[in-house]
Amino acid sequence: MENFNPDWFDETFADGEYLRDAFGITGSAVVDADNKIRRYMYDSKIVEDAPRLDWAANLDRGAKTLFENARQLVDGEFIAVTGFIHLDDQAYFAAAHVIYPSFEERIERAAVTPANASVVAVMQPLAGPLLQTLAKDFGLLELRFVPGDDPTGGLPLRDVDGNRFGALSWQLDRPSHFVLRVVLPGFLLLAVCIGLLGWHVINGLRRGQGQLLNAMQQAQLADRSKTEFLANMSHELRTPLNAILGFSEMMKDEVFGPLGDRHYSEYSAHIHSSGGHLLDIISDVLELSKIEAGKFALQETEIALPDTVAAVARLIEPRANEKGITLNVDVAPDLPAIYADDRAIKQILLNLLSNAVKFSSMAGVVDLYVARTEAGAVEISVSDTGCGIAEDQLPLVMQPFHQVDSPDTRSEGGTGLGLPLSASLVALHGGDMRIVSEVGKGTTVTVILPKNRVPGATAG
Repeated sequence: MENFNPDWFDETFADGEYLRDAFGITGSAVVDADNKIRRYMYDSKIVEDAPRLDWAANLDRGAKTLFENARQLVDGEFIAVTGFIHLDDQAYFAAAHVIYPSFEERIERAAVTPANASVVAVMQPLAGPLLQTLAKDFGLLELRFVPGDDPTGGLPLRDVDGNRFGALSWQLDRPSHFVLRVVLPGFLLLAVCIGLLGWHVINGLRRGQGQLLNAMQQAQLADRSKTEFLANMSHELRTPLNAILGFSEMMKDEVFGPLGDRHYSEYSAHIHSSGGHLLDIISDVLELSKIEAGKFALQETEIALPDTVAAVARLIEPRANEKGITLNVDVAPDLPAIYADDRAIKQILLNLLSNAVKFSSMAGVVDLYVARTEAGAVEISVSDTGCGIAEDQLPLVMQPFHQVDSPDTRSEGGTGLGLPLSASLVALHGGDMRIVSEVGKGTTVTVILPKNRVPGATAG
């Protein structure tokens, strides 16, 4: 394989003691297309001077055939191969597979052929730990490996070339011909395959956990930085804006006498109006950011909804009158007090009514309905006869800064924060907010505050 990266081998097989203790793997190597060693781990340690090692004397004892078998294509793909090999007078159970420069790049995979493929092999010695495991699992007393080709030596073992190199010998605790002739050889193969698979999975999990932890740390740092920035901006932006609003109002009202030309009064009024609008936007952004960061604390008291609704309606009436919109307010006479944050409830009502008036056509109708449901919850409903929202846009209008894209709404302006902020404030009260809309007919937004918000009521 061209462009072999030794760092890949060093990183993958760096923890030799872990591979040995977990899977019994003590040796591994990468050989190129000419079967020359490129990287080597022996006795659980990476050999730094690997290029000087020579396997030529051992290639005729199973290793060469194992590598050649791994380079064979099966249905157009390279597959893993296993078998016994001999290296340095030690018998190993080995598994081998062709490696690629990158598992993610199909082009690089296609460039690897049987003629240029490099192979990685991992080896488990046929010695103490493996034999002890087999003896315990199959009830074999004094299980041991006997080198040589004595036909009376027990279960014969053959290398990849078919040459007999030894046998397994033992005393039976629970004799079973099927176990000895069928299950035991199969278990040898299965044990190595499971070990290789487990090593691959655990190695991948280790890398994945590291990447996930790093991403979480970066996200937490970014969120903390955003919160700190917004906290600073709360003071830095509101302070000069309040000064602008205060001085422009004094100029507009000519507190210290006439300004002279009438245009100065108009300009002062524009400055005051624009400053107030900008302050509202900044306040909405900061409120939503506090909620998202979990820094918003409800100041809950017992409030009378009819009084709150009437106060908000008085604020909205001038805007409705400018467009000739009829504002109908229907509050049930038996409506009980609720336990909530009065400022937050006012903000919810103000946002919903402002949107209804803003997106209603001239001489339209806006209805505000407040009552108690049969289940004991409190329902607040705001309906309009405006342009409506398309069904595919409904999930999007609940996202901050998103506005419905239609010719009827582009001229209205706004930040797209009203509905997301209202929904967040409702959620803080344990409630739910739903939107039903039809293009060309209008929109209804319904807020449900749970039964436990009514003092003296029990949740059910």
